[in-house]
Amino acid sequence: MAHLLKHLFPNNESFSFEALRAAGYSNTRGADVSEVITICSRIPSGDEDKWLHEWRAAGDRAATNARTSLAKGNMFDARDAFLRASNYYRTAEFYRREDPFNDELSKALEELSRSMFHEATNLMPFPTINVGIPYEGTNLPGIIMRPDNSDEPRPTIILNGGYDSTKEEVIYSLGASALERGFNVLAFDGPGQGQALRDQRLFFRHDWENVVTPVVDYTISQPFVDNNKLIIIGISMGGYLVARASAFEHRAAAIVLNDGIYDFGSAFRNKTPALGKYLMNNGWDNMMNWLMHRRKQWDTGFNWGVSNGKWVFGLTSDVDVIREVNKYTLEGIVENIKTPTLVLDAPDDHFLQGQPKELYDRLKCKKDIGEFTREEGASAHCSIGAGSRLNQVVWDWLTELLF
Repeated sequence: MAHLLKHLFPNNESFSFEALRAAGYSNTRGADVSEVITICSRIPSGDEDKWLHEWRAAGDRAATNARTSLAKGNMFDARDAFLRASNYYRTAEFYRREDPFNDELSKALEELSRSMFHEATNLMPFPTINVGIPYEGTNLPGIIMRPDNSDEPRPTIILNGGYDSTKEEVIYSLGASALERGFNVLAFDGPGQGQALRDQRLFFRHDWENVVTPVVDYTISQPFVDNNKLIIIGISMGGYLVARASAFEHRAAAIVLNDGIYDFGSAFRNKTPALGKYLMNNGWDNMMNWLMHRRKQWDTGFNWGVSNGKWVFGLTSDVDVIREVNKYTLEGIVENIKTPTLVLDAPDDHFLQGQPKELYDRLKCKKDIGEFTREEGASAHCSIGAGSRLNQVVWDWLTELLF
């Protein structure tokens, strides 16, 4: 178990990471660390019902406090409380993966997270709009935040989330530092993510260039975008998705992969014993599904990872998730990435340890690696909880590269 994940829930790696993830947004006013510790103190390890109850109660409390401040004319603290509510509602919903399309509570919590975020942005100085990005006969939902309303062409960051993130989670929490520097920020829900998944039933696809290219087309068509200073950042599974897209889409000035991923399927194969691989390859799907079901009963992270996979990939069988993720590899195409690339590496990544270094070694483009340490508290997946140090490494690199 990663060093940072031994504290809040010593015997449950998944609960510990998700709690750290929620707490990490204190860097942009989306959490209070003491409140997160208090919430966690009331949740028995592995109790998903209690998890939902306590995080939802925290979301309700934050939303109520936000409205109290708003009624008193205190817009600054109302903004921050709305951000906390958005984060806590998202966290409350996280483990509801039995049947999300038909789960009214799951839908209600996601809608609350989304609405609380927009309540917060209404109180910010940054113009914020929801947009539709043309994509294969429909539109991908996106959010644009800008330093001001002028059409002055500015450097722009596209944020590409991962296996379970939403555009509301990432755009301000990861974009605040960009907005402060005069950058525009665009985040979107692609197939398999957020609204595109829940409302449009668009499922993940491994050939992500077919997603990113329309997003780039849309972005560079805006008058306020400097087309020569377009950066794409991939977060978590987005470290694979953006790298894959960049093997075909070359218009970005730079890409940042947090964390870098060469073979996303390794996260699942590493948890599949030799017997499971034999059963999968020899037509014993029923036996494999039974074995996976048994493991899901005692392993919170495995249960969530496979259950979420069935949802985001549009599958009905546990074993098919293991098969599907094997498509998500850069084998045979990594050499086509031409864009200057920063690969970030968190050494205690409990999902994809070793993947950033493998990707970095295979890249042929201009490249750098940003390595983090336990001593600076930045060694967990995506350096969750160490936002200031993460921003420092990214912006040191981007500033030197672009300016």
